Amino acid sequence: MITTSVPIADEMVRRFFDLLIGVNPEHKRLGYQIRTGQLHSERTLLAIEAQAQRHRVAGAQAKAQLAEFAQAHLHDEVADELVRKMHNIEHVKSSIFDPTETFYLLLDALSSKAVTVNKLDPIIAQTPWLIEDLLKLVNQPQYRNRTASGALVKDVKTAVRFIGVESLLLIIPVYAMKRMMPHSTEPFTNLKNRLWDYSLAVAIAAKKLAENSAEYPYAAFCVGLFHSLGHIVVTRNYLRTYQQVKHTQLLQARDSRDVQLTDVLDSLEPDGSFLCESIQEFSAVLSADIISRWQLQSLPLCQTLDQLAEGVGFVGSSPLARLVLQAQTYVQLQSLKQNNQVSDSECNQWFNSVQLTAESINLLNQADLKRLGVEI
Repeated sequence: MITTSVPIADEMVRRFFDLLIGVNPEHKRLGYQIRTGQLHSERTLLAIEAQAQRHRVAGAQAKAQLAEFAQAHLHDEVADELVRKMHNIEHVKSSIFDPTETFYLLLDALSSKAVTVNKLDPIIAQTPWLIEDLLKLVNQPQYRNRTASGALVKDVKTAVRFIGVESLLLIIPVYAMKRMMPHSTEPFTNLKNRLWDYSLAVAIAAKKLAENSAEYPYAAFCVGLFHSLGHIVVTRNYLRTYQQVKHTQLLQARDSRDVQLTDVLDSLEPDGSFLCESIQEFSAVLSADIISRWQLQSLPLCQTLDQLAEGVGFVGSSPLARLVLQAQTYVQLQSLKQNNQVSDSECNQWFNSVQLTAESINLLNQADLKRLGVEI
C-alpha cells in the first residue's frame, strides 16, 4: 500500500471515492487545486490549436499528448463553471428533486416519539409523490393478502395503516432520497447504484449504532441517509457542465475547421479523478446548505451536517455527528477492504481516529447494511 503524509482519514476518504467512481489509481490525476482556486487559466483554446498544428502529422504519442492537453483545458472551464454553480444555492436546489414543504413537515412529525398515523394522514395527503409511492408499495403482490378481498388498495389512509409508523420512519426518508438520485451517471457505470448503496448503508449503520447509545435512531438514520445529498448534486452538475463545455469547444473547433482537434475533443469523456476531487471539496457543505433550507424544527439534521461540513473533527463533534462519522468510516473501510485497497494497520488507525470500538465493529459486522429490514 502506498504510504502518504496526509492525515489517514483524508487519504482513506479519497481512496474510497476513487473506488466508488471507478478511478484507476495508476492513471494520472488532473492537476487542479480547487481548494485554493488556482486554475490553469494560461491554457487557452488558441494554445491547443497551436499544439494541434505542431503535431498535425505526428503519431499516436503526439495525439495522446494533445488529448491530455485538451482535456486539461476543458476542465479549466468546467472548474470555473462548477464553482459558480456550487455557490448558487438556488441552482443547487433546482438540480435535485424537490420533495416539497409537506415532506419537511413529515420529517419533523416523524421525529416525535408520540407520532401516530392520525397525525401523519393530513400531511401525507398533501404529498402527491409520496402517496404514489406508498400505494405502489402496499399493492405489491406479497402484500395484497392483507386485505380481505385481495383487492388493490386505493386509499392512502389504508396504506399508511398497513405500513405502520415504525416502518414509515424508514420508508418516507428513503423514498425521498431515491427520487433525488441522479437519473444517469454515464460514463461512470453503476455510480448511481453505488451512491445509493453507500447512502443506505451509512444510514442503516448509523441507526444500528444509535440503538446502542443515547441517540435517537430515527435522527441517526436520516443524517446518515441525507449526508450524501451533496455527492448527488456535485455528480449531476459536473456531468452536465462537462457536456456543455465540451459542446462549446467542439463547435469552436469545427468553426475553425480543425479536424484533428475536433476528433480529439469528440473522443474525450468526463474525468473520474476530477469528479472525486469535486465531491470531496463541495459535497459536505452542499448537504448542509440544502437541508438548512428545509427549515426543520425538531429533527437535528442541519446542525449535525453543519458540523460534518465544518470539519471540526471527531472530538469536537456532537454525539450524533460522532456516531455518523463512525458509520461513514465503517462503510467506507468495508468497501476498501473488499477490494484490497487498505491494509490492516490503516484500518486500525482509521477506526481509532473515530473511536470505533471492537464491540461496535462486531455489531455492524452482523448487520445487513443493504436492506431496511421493515415488514408491512
